[in-house]
Amino acid sequence: MNISEKVDAFLDNNYSGLTSSIFRDLSLNFKKVLEEGPLEPVERFQNLLAASVTLENQEMMKWSAGVLKEMGLAEDALRETAEVAGIMGMNNIYYKFRSYLPDDVKANYQRAGLRMQSLAKHIASKKVFESMAMTVSIVNGCPVCIASHEKALITAGATSEQIHELARLASTATGLTALKKAQAIL
Repeated sequence: MNISEKVDAFLDNNYSGLTSSIFRDLSLNFKKVLEEGPLEPVERFQNLLAASVTLENQEMMKWSAGVLKEMGLAEDALRETAEVAGIMGMNNIYYKFRSYLPDDVKANYQRAGLRMQSLAKHIASKKVFESMAMTVSIVNGCPVCIASHEKALITAGATSEQIHELARLASTATGLTALKKAQAIL
C-alpha cells in the first residue's frame, strides 16, 4: 500500500461518514502534507508521530508509528520520535512561562535548572531531531522554543519551505484531533 492509500485508509477508519466542509478541508490538507512536499516521507511521519503524542491522539499515534515501522525506522529511533514530545513539552511549558513575564522580572529566572541532555544527545540527525522539536513546539505554542528551533533548523540545513511544512503538518494534525474530539460529543 502506498502513502496515499495509507492516508485514505486512516481517514476512512477514523473519520468514517464525515462529509462536512470542515472535514473536507482538514482531510485534504492532511493528505497533502503527508503525500508530498519538501520533507522526506519518513520525516513527515516522524513529525506526525511527535505531534500526535503531544496531542494525545491515540489513533494517530498508533497509525503513524505503524507506518514508520513499515518504512523500516529502527526501534530506538521510533522510541525517540515518540518521546521527543516529553522533553519538548517540559521545555515548552517552562519557556512559555518565561515569555509571559515582563523583561525586568525575567532576570529572576535566567537559568531553567532543568536537565535537557537529550537535546544534545539524540539518535536522529540534528536536522530531524530539531524538526520534531519544532513540530512539538508549534503544537504547544511556545514562541521562545519556536524561534530557537527555527534558527537551529536553518543552521542544520533546513529550508524555509521545510520549516513551513512542519507548521502545516502540526496544524493539520491539531485540526483533525479537534475534529475527532468534536465527533465524540455529537
